[in-house]
Amino acid sequence: MTEPRESAPRHPMRILMVSSLWPPHVLGGAEIYASMLAAELRKARDRVGVVTLGVPGSDVVGQVTPHPYRLDTFSAQPRLRRARFHLADIYRPATKRTLVKACQEFQPDIVHSHAVQGLSGAVLAVPSELGIPHVHTIHDYWLLCQRSSLVRRDGVACERRCHSCTAFSSARLRLIGRKVPDVVIAVSDAVLREHGEIDWIRQRGRVIPNPVFERPVPARAVRRPLTFGYLGQLIRAKGIRTLLDGFARADLGDARLLVAGDGPLRPDVEAAKGRVQHLGFIADEEKEAFFKTIDCLVVPSEWRDPAPLVINEARSYRVPVIGANIGGIPELLTPACEALLFRSGDSEQLAIRLNEFVREPTAYRDRGEGMLNWSAHLDLVHRAYSDALAAHDVRLRRAVQL
Repeated sequence: MTEPRESAPRHPMRILMVSSLWPPHVLGGAEIYASMLAAELRKARDRVGVVTLGVPGSDVVGQVTPHPYRLDTFSAQPRLRRARFHLADIYRPATKRTLVKACQEFQPDIVHSHAVQGLSGAVLAVPSELGIPHVHTIHDYWLLCQRSSLVRRDGVACERRCHSCTAFSSARLRLIGRKVPDVVIAVSDAVLREHGEIDWIRQRGRVIPNPVFERPVPARAVRRPLTFGYLGQLIRAKGIRTLLDGFARADLGDARLLVAGDGPLRPDVEAAKGRVQHLGFIADEEKEAFFKTIDCLVVPSEWRDPAPLVINEARSYRVPVIGANIGGIPELLTPACEALLFRSGDSEQLAIRLNEFVREPTAYRDRGEGMLNWSAHLDLVHRAYSDALAAHDVRLRRAVQL
């Protein structure tokens, strides 16, 4: 477990976070991480406020009107309303008004933006316009893709960017112009490389991996029958069909598969034969029991998943992971589990990896190598804030000299 560096005493800061969603209204790991970071910052005596896309809460100091709908309700929207949402995501005037008002009232030392789909490119330009140091964390592909995922409407990962996404990206970048964040954090090397065509990200980007909670976890005994687990949305891009096919192909004896989650491919899971059990959606308080029940987590993503938090959750319980060799997944695994990587979308190779784990589960123990704990992670985030403040001061001095 990585330890934090020693640092000089630090004055508490006022941090304004910007995130499209905020618990309890969440779609993915970005808003969950941002809310956990807010909690850790408060423990460090910092004050945190949040601007969202129509999500209320005790943390929230500003809400942008979510026309034509709030982001977490997108799956129920007809195609025309989705098109209107994407158009508003190029430029949404309410974003600038709300963010300016929040900054005037909250008086932040730093603006820290996260996953901002639906808020438009204005959200990345306003802090610089107001002369406020700005840190932006890249959790997804919003700057490159209108859906933020590099995945087509039918759920298939894009081999190359389409014309519409290129147009959306160009429009957002033109709106931001030179009013860019002072520091850019990426959650993985993979997602930072994917954004390498954007000069200011390449020049100002750094990788800070998501942290892993430290838990007092006893050594895991080998249990029979072995239990594999999946936790996530039941959608094509997450690879659930590849997992079901790979599990059916593998010669696993009496091993079973627990699938936790919900989504449009739920009927595929419920129709699976053999030792597949669907648990449905599980709440945060149920996750501990899930991870203590399974012997190995499978993450079969078929999109360029930047840094799935579920791997960090599994590692906090020392659960080995079989992962698809795509996106940031290889960066997150314990060294012993790197041998279990398989080609994304290849159910035959996944079946081989499942068999390998069953034959010798003790060979893939997670001993905690390379994990970043919250203390070390928070130190790196604070360092990014300090660097943003320093960059801001340099700009002010140059302006005075001119």
